[in-house]
Amino acid sequence: MTATVLAVWTRQPLATHSLTGRERDRLAELPQRARREWLVSRHALRVLLGVLGLPRDTTGYAFPHRRLSLTHIEGAAVAAGAVRPVPRLAGIGVDLEADRPVQVDTARFFLDEHERSWLASLPERARPTEQLRLWTVKEALFKADPDNRHTVLLDYSTLDASARRGRARARQHGEPLFGYASARLRGAHLSIAAAFHGETRTAQPIAPERQTPVPTAVTFDEVADRISTTLSIPVEKLTPQTTLRELAADSFLLVEMAVDLQEEFDTIFTQDELREITTLGELAGLVGAKV
Repeated sequence: MTATVLAVWTRQPLATHSLTGRERDRLAELPQRARREWLVSRHALRVLLGVLGLPRDTTGYAFPHRRLSLTHIEGAAVAAGAVRPVPRLAGIGVDLEADRPVQVDTARFFLDEHERSWLASLPERARPTEQLRLWTVKEALFKADPDNRHTVLLDYSTLDASARRGRARARQHGEPLFGYASARLRGAHLSIAAAFHGETRTAQPIAPERQTPVPTAVTFDEVADRISTTLSIPVEKLTPQTTLRELAADSFLLVEMAVDLQEEFDTIFTQDELREITTLGELAGLVGAKV
């Protein structure tokens, strides 16, 4: 099972005069600080749609998508898409991460035991780069999975963590249903993944839920106190209006914060749920609702 995928990279924003009516409405809904980033990502998607011969109004596409995916970092974006529909192709995922320092101990949040063992076998100086590459692989796998509403990055496992082109599986699937490729792109790591439907998708047995006591309610102050400890931020600076981007501009820190909250309050929330959260107040509400 293979798919030919085209990727479009750009740093240029989409010209506002070329926006459709629905795109203008969407742009108007965004805060001012997010508009250029949105226009850059839509420029990449618009070009890709034109090459693939698909309708070019970018508001007509929701992700995960069977043929398309989109990612952006500050000042740049990549859109990826299957050149043509392929039998069994279930989804495409793409992720781009700029070179940055990483905290090696965050690997436990998204790499399984075998992947961490391989990472630990590398020379120490090589580990941060490979950890960042594997982060983009996991993000691409997540985005490619049409069933990702109830999964987290740790649910996806590469068959060979060292492979720049390889296969992967999701915990709930009984066979390798993912292919991926990684490359360097202008000072960043780029990974593209494709998900394929197999002949069967037999679910694995689910372990019984732990029956442990949990709090009956979670307050904003409790969540803020925990985040203050995790990220070493004075608690008095944390308000319900504080944005997650202000708290953890580095996506690794955001994952560390989310996992720490889940461990502290004995709950779990998915990547999809986290993507809908923008402020600390919303995050506290999610934790409270889950508990």
